[in-house]
Amino acid sequence: MKILLIEDNETLANGISRKLKEIGYLIDVFHDGEDGLYSLETAIYDLLILDLGLPNIDGIDIIKKLRTSQKNLPILVISARDKLDQRILGLDTGADDYLCKPFELDEVIARVHALLRRSKNQISNIINYNDLSFNTQTLILTKNSELIELSKRELKIFEFLLQNQNAIVSKDNIVDHITTIDDEFNPTAVETYISRLRKKLGDSINIKTVRGLGYMMY
Repeated sequence: MKILLIEDNETLANGISRKLKEIGYLIDVFHDGEDGLYSLETAIYDLLILDLGLPNIDGIDIIKKLRTSQKNLPILVISARDKLDQRILGLDTGADDYLCKPFELDEVIARVHALLRRSKNQISNIINYNDLSFNTQTLILTKNSELIELSKRELKIFEFLLQNQNAIVSKDNIVDHITTIDDEFNPTAVETYISRLRKKLGDSINIKTVRGLGYMMY
């Protein structure tokens, strides 16, 4: 899963980013409200972690703009604005959760896990597909209880297709989901990864190539 973090305190942003990467999330980080908002409008994310006191565009304004277009994107506010009226304003504007600074990084992780579970309407982290079982938190894929070895990129693509079953996803959407802004990745490589998934998973997976549009898992 891919998370956008907009936080102007670089030390704090680096700490949160490092912790989330350690447990398998992809993270884009911006320290400016305007840059973060642009990324929200041009890329696909599973969750937003947002500070309110940002340069150029305030976090509250970002929430307002976001809720007019991406109503279901989970938003976790992390802010030094700890007054009750500020917390109420953040939640009323459209944030899903509000965490006051200072905080422990483990609490951020717990809030992230809770929001992602809620957004996917999953009681557990397990998604079953044909004879496959995929754990979205540990990124472990099994077939009839036997572990299947896939590369990190293959797992990310499989997860994205799995979470968008019966919908066409473009190469660009796949690239946005499996990379961060710092990665160098050729979109044509998506074809190679899809081919590897088909070969490794065989009859357990149904991926249709939709010419000119992308791929669909059904």
